[in-house]
Amino acid sequence: MIDVKNCKILHMTAMKSMLRRMATLGLVGGAVLGGSMISGPGAWALSEAEIVEKLEAIPVFVIVDEEGRSLTANVTTAADTEVSVPVVFIHGLDAETFLSSAQAEEAAFAEGAQIALLSLGSLYEEASDQLDASTSLVYVATPQEVAAASNIAQLGEDETFSGVPLFAAVNLENGQYLLYADDTLPVFFSLADLQAQVGPYIDANPEIEDIIGVEVLTLEGLLQGMEANNPELDQLLELVRFVPSSTTINYLQGGAGN
Repeated sequence: MIDVKNCKILHMTAMKSMLRRMATLGLVGGAVLGGSMISGPGAWALSEAEIVEKLEAIPVFVIVDEEGRSLTANVTTAADTEVSVPVVFIHGLDAETFLSSAQAEEAAFAEGAQIALLSLGSLYEEASDQLDASTSLVYVATPQEVAAASNIAQLGEDETFSGVPLFAAVNLENGQYLLYADDTLPVFFSLADLQAQVGPYIDANPEIEDIIGVEVLTLEGLLQGMEANNPELDQLLELVRFVPSSTTINYLQGGAGN
């Protein structure tokens, strides 16, 4: 089990500190202390197509009425205008629970409503075309992962974790992230999935068990960074690889949400 003591929650305001870690990142399946990953000041910007491609493998769920219109919530944009945006569930079971409760309470929108499966990439692309910022979407995170993130962040009982949590493995001694062998930085929607992937590596290298921990980021923070077109951050964000939750994949393979 990965040690989560002394780990941190990282929002967009702290992302620049991530960039400093790019000098000596380790490889999952390789040495924990890797060599130089970036040589020189060159950077590249993430285009909308590149962001969509990164998000395409992530299934998400929305509740739609008989005419295909999605359940929405009102949010205030940066321009201080109110817009209606889709409510996006990260897990289909959470969408099912929400819809069942709404139907039991005879909410107007629930009559004839059903759950639709989309890729986060296609939803992001549509939101980018219609909204000032695609991150204005209202995401409903999986409660178990929110609880795990709150535990890592050591939040109090009266504090609420804000955002959809994502988990990345980190070397606690030097603050460096662990990469896949193809030099991508995996960020997991499930803490258990991260632990399952890193577990065999720790088993093969028991001396590192106490120095591998978890850092919590947020989906919203990463998307804001990708949209910001910041050359410094883009060097890091280009490496990010989103890993969908195995629980969601199993849910889909079981025939739900189709």
